[in-house]
Amino acid sequence: MSSEKKSTLERSDLLMPAPWTDPAPLDPIVGGEINLLPRSAWSDPSNPLKVKFAPWLPSNPTIDDPETISIFLGTIEIGNKQWTDPIDANDHFVPISADKLVPGESLLTYVMTNWLGTPQQSEPFTITIDKLEPQLNPSSTLIFPSAILPPNKVTDLYLKQNNDEVTADIPGYTAPRPGDRITWYWGKAPGDLMQGGVIVLDDKNYAAPLVLTVPGQLIRDRDDGERYVSYRVQDRAGNQSSYSGYVKLDVAAKPIPRVLPPPKVKEASGNSSSGSLKPLDAINGVTVTIPPEAVIHQGEKVFVQWAEPGFVGEHRTGTPITPGSRDYFIPKDKMAPHMGKAITVYYEVFEPGIDKPHLSNRYSLRVGDLDSTPVVQCDKVSSGNLSLASLTTGFAEFTLESWTFMATEQFIKTP
Repeated sequence: MSSEKKSTLERSDLLMPAPWTDPAPLDPIVGGEINLLPRSAWSDPSNPLKVKFAPWLPSNPTIDDPETISIFLGTIEIGNKQWTDPIDANDHFVPISADKLVPGESLLTYVMTNWLGTPQQSEPFTITIDKLEPQLNPSSTLIFPSAILPPNKVTDLYLKQNNDEVTADIPGYTAPRPGDRITWYWGKAPGDLMQGGVIVLDDKNYAAPLVLTVPGQLIRDRDDGERYVSYRVQDRAGNQSSYSGYVKLDVAAKPIPRVLPPPKVKEASGNSSSGSLKPLDAINGVTVTIPPEAVIHQGEKVFVQWAEPGFVGEHRTGTPITPGSRDYFIPKDKMAPHMGKAITVYYEVFEPGIDKPHLSNRYSLRVGDLDSTPVVQCDKVSSGNLSLASLTTGFAEFTLESWTFMATEQFIKTP
């Protein structure tokens, strides 16, 4: 036996370098499978997985003394190759058909047998094969908040009150893993797969309840109207689920201009922005009405302001005469301080969670004078004069007859 052949036999107990694959395994991620092969490794029969092996020396195959290599997945041989002439470096691979690739984590090895008939085992290479498509929940449609469903309406107000976003729960599907991608669609018709975004699971959230968040800006950018929302799951290997069922939404998310025209005093005459009030028309108080075209959303608080705050006779109320109406009562004792004067009447609209209100346009109201008012009387007055010398008791008694707008906290002024 030549020294060359003897050297080869002496090395037969050494391990060959580990095999590798084309396509290569996916890059590792935290919590992910070890050396996960992409779906392309078995999905195209015309381009099967290549298990590659390193060249070795010496190599001297002949027809009588061929060289062979056998590929093993675990303990099962899944492919082999034989050659009788030295092979090109680019041919150091064995194609593996898809049916040989058993799902799960396995050790990939090979046994090279040289022209001397000496077999050598390779180092192992761990690979993971995942051929299972994610299986959606039988009730796969997204679950939107009760404030939207029904009537499946997404409004500008809803977005303002909910962090400028719409969230929906994603029903659980089989075996979520880090690296899964959930692609969701926001289309104009059933089957319109206009992508809205992608949720990528990681080692921290893959086992948690899944939530889809639709930004308000995306909703506005894609205009109002009927929208159809669905999703699909793709695992890290590239296996895709079926498409989920869709949810139809009625979108009216573009901001509505905040129109707040002046209020109106029912008992006054005039136009939409100003009027005059006869005192005798206000003996039972008055009603301030907010016009129907005022844009006030459900859940917003409204306050009516009668005269400027801080002045005598001003009044502020947030309680309509009947729940849900736009009529607010101003009591009669708020009339007298304004007789012969002009005041402003307006209302404020508070959005939930926002301190600064929206102010309406102002209504200018002129309150008239009474034709006659009771005169202060004094029992010690004579010929229009009050003589201090006549006050034998030291007191003079002043009286005032009751009148229509008499109220507590009023002041009596004498000439």
